[in-house]
Amino acid sequence: MESTQHLPAVRAGTEVARRGRSLDEEIVDHLREQLGVVRLGYRPTDPKVHRLDLLAELCDRPTFQAVMTWLSSGKREARTTRRAYADDVRFWAAYAARLGIEPFQLGCFSYEDITSWKLLMEAQEAKSRSVARRLSALSSLHEHAKRRGWEGLRNPIDTEDHRPRIDRHDSSSATPILEESELQAVAAAAETPFEALIVLLLYTLAGRVSEMCAATMDKRIVKGGRIHLDLNRKGGKDRALPLSPTVSDLLEMNIGDRTTGPLLLLDGEPIDRFLVDRILTRLGKKAGVLPGRDLTPHVMRASRITHMIDTGEKLAEIQAFADHADPSTTIGYFTRRNASQRNSRLVDQADALFVNVADRWTQASQTRS
Repeated sequence: MESTQHLPAVRAGTEVARRGRSLDEEIVDHLREQLGVVRLGYRPTDPKVHRLDLLAELCDRPTFQAVMTWLSSGKREARTTRRAYADDVRFWAAYAARLGIEPFQLGCFSYEDITSWKLLMEAQEAKSRSVARRLSALSSLHEHAKRRGWEGLRNPIDTEDHRPRIDRHDSSSATPILEESELQAVAAAAETPFEALIVLLLYTLAGRVSEMCAATMDKRIVKGGRIHLDLNRKGGKDRALPLSPTVSDLLEMNIGDRTTGPLLLLDGEPIDRFLVDRILTRLGKKAGVLPGRDLTPHVMRASRITHMIDTGEKLAEIQAFADHADPSTTIGYFTRRNASQRNSRLVDQADALFVNVADRWTQASQTRS
């Protein structure tokens, strides 16, 4: 097997050999910052560990180097994308461990292993989109390593046999939408300026929670007397988005006199998506929205996109604002919203044939009582 790349390797608990401030050390430090940390559990007290160190521990040395090269490639420049793919590798390493394969190594899975995993996902009623994303990440990693000279490596994923079919028009598992009155109820449920900031920031910018958590003070810029956030969006694209007056006021309350460090702090500590999830879940329950379901950051984003559709904004403008690389993603929101409105209209038309039918029993019940 030829060397797949020229990036430095690092194992958990070790450091790159120091030659002053070496090139290798700078690269590793950059990748460690790009991949960020992950909480080992869902409780606030669970420890956080750098993803890079976890990958170094989970993978054998050649696989770790291949993963780092893959994550560093041009198609995966965005910090959020790299972190999502790093988590996919961790997922597959955990599956390999269940099969008795440790550490994780490229080529360890067979066609039969992937087939068994897909059947397991079916038994657990996993969403097709989630299954497709996991498979896509593993396949991409193998294909990238092959192109970089990994001799004899076979991709265990068969596109015809393993990839689930995704119906873009299927709205049965789509992210739920908050109507405007429900959104206002969530904002009213906020008990602190910080909680209100989280709600309004995610909604008004149709933002992704990873963008907000990763933002630093240098991303807050003033142009034309108005505060903007220069966000690193999916795909490595930078977008300087203006803040509304209300969001600006709430943000300034959170910042205080700080000039450096993370943009958003709670009790002096940086926030992560788990904290945001907990805040929104609590506010959603308090506001009485989405009974039986949790209010999530993506609900806020999907609601904003849908409300732009309701106000008649052009497809191209919504796509640009939401930062959808593929216009079909934006079209999917149009399709689901229009289908919901159409179905409601058609059901109401049918119901018009049976006006007052239920009144016979309602009146009888009231008479008995």
